[in-house]
Amino acid sequence: MKLLSLVVPTYNMEKYIARCLDTVTDAIVPSTLEVIVVNDGSKDKSLEIIRSYEKKRPDIITVIDKANGHYGSCINAALAVAKGKYFRMLDADDWFDTKALVELLRRLETCDTDLFVTLRTEYRVKKNGSVDIKKFPFNTVEYNKVYQMQEFEIEPHVVGREFNMHSMAYKTEILRKVGLKHIEGICYTDIQYCFLPIDRIKDFIVFDLYLYYYFIGRDDQSTSAVSLLRNYQHVVKVISFVLDYMDKSYSNNSEITVSNQRYFLSEIYNMFINSLRWHKPLTDDEYSVVENIIVRAEKYKAESKIMSKFYFKLYKIVKSRIVLNMIIFLYQNVHYQKKRRFKV
Repeated sequence: MKLLSLVVPTYNMEKYIARCLDTVTDAIVPSTLEVIVVNDGSKDKSLEIIRSYEKKRPDIITVIDKANGHYGSCINAALAVAKGKYFRMLDADDWFDTKALVELLRRLETCDTDLFVTLRTEYRVKKNGSVDIKKFPFNTVEYNKVYQMQEFEIEPHVVGREFNMHSMAYKTEILRKVGLKHIEGICYTDIQYCFLPIDRIKDFIVFDLYLYYYFIGRDDQSTSAVSLLRNYQHVVKVISFVLDYMDKSYSNNSEITVSNQRYFLSEIYNMFINSLRWHKPLTDDEYSVVENIIVRAEKYKAESKIMSKFYFKLYKIVKSRIVLNMIIFLYQNVHYQKKRRFKV
């Protein structure tokens, strides 16, 4: 029986994919793991490398080779064929701690919670080549204890986004039951995975296992300022999905459930405001969309650290396109001047 299905979306990752797959195909990893590697139309040698791992561990590796459709399409393709009791994601430039993975699979033999959560380590490569390694433990959470979701509020227990796609794994049957289908053709849909089932699960457990290594150091990572600017419309689509769902479910959910939904709404809301800071001057139509999102997010008390900054306080007093464009202009110029001084 497959206990865990792991999807690895891959697009032009020839530089990183071997490091990733080495950690999940080691000889000590049991065949209760299923790794579904989705080649998303790569133009480099990613597929060739992936096929070599398929030959190495055919009992673990399944390869899906398809046309490019972005991150969400990879998750959809993998979820459609997944055989594991649980389902989670691993980015191709990240990796697992192999010993922690083996121990996790052992624990999953007796685990039956709707969600399990593991811990992550951030591996940051600076421009000078030095490396910072930081672990992210939970705050005031008892490890290896089963919690009832209706009695647990996420926000007070987190410090550094401990509930995210790098840590969460839902039961596969629950993901299918809630109709999880990522928006295709865009980035940032991992929020859908975390958010959509959270009001449908009864219990979860946090394992004391530092499983996930999150790599930071690529200039083209989706969370970089350049990517946020380029993919602004992607962020708009994802936050609109989250807000639409909350509009439908809000009245039926408990206060704790709404709080947990708000936690994930705040994640994508922060990303939305962050991408807005790098946007070109807004047209009337663009401003209408922005204003609508801000009003709806504030209705659910979504939190944004950026919106609390001094340069956004004026917009809270005088909400208009002119004021918002002025704030964006000032922010971009101040940031540019800081970068120039830093370089000098």
